[in-house]
Amino acid sequence: MNLQNVNYLPIDADGEMVDEHFITPDNIFYIMGGVDWSFTEEEVRAKGFAPVWDSIRNVVNGDTDVDVEPGNIVKDEDGVFTQEWNEQTIDVIEKRFRFMERTRQNLLPASDWTQLPDSALSDEDKAAWATYRQTLRDLPDTINWETIASADEITWPLPPGVTIPDPGEPDPVDPDD
Repeated sequence: MNLQNVNYLPIDADGEMVDEHFITPDNIFYIMGGVDWSFTEEEVRAKGFAPVWDSIRNVVNGDTDVDVEPGNIVKDEDGVFTQEWNEQTIDVIEKRFRFMERTRQNLLPASDWTQLPDSALSDEDKAAWATYRQTLRDLPDTINWETIASADEITWPLPPGVTIPDPGEPDPVDPDD
């Protein structure tokens, strides 16, 4: 068992949880002498701490269609503590807000200048920007919000003049080189 990748709880002499405030692995390392990670779970318990298995998760709520929150800390019949996790799928309205609206609400105003009468753009360029802006407005209607699971699944339109290089093609040669 890897004692470096769990949080710890203070326990009493009977092995019962004193409180639910975690002690981080770094702090346990120093409590255990700060030399190396060769100590055992029994040695940690002798110092008044117990590991909480599955207590560290790298989750960023908002990146997917599931929110994850820590649940109860449970102790089994062998005295082992485990962190439970509550997972909840977000609804369609929340998906649209998280995955699209924040970005879209920045992209549209950032291109407002392209439609102003005194913009230095040619009529052709203004039309290209108008098409881009309309595509941004229409984008929510092109997505199946029931099945989308993350913002990475959205194909955003590119502003006029922007291209994404094909990784299979060589870089263009500069004629001045």
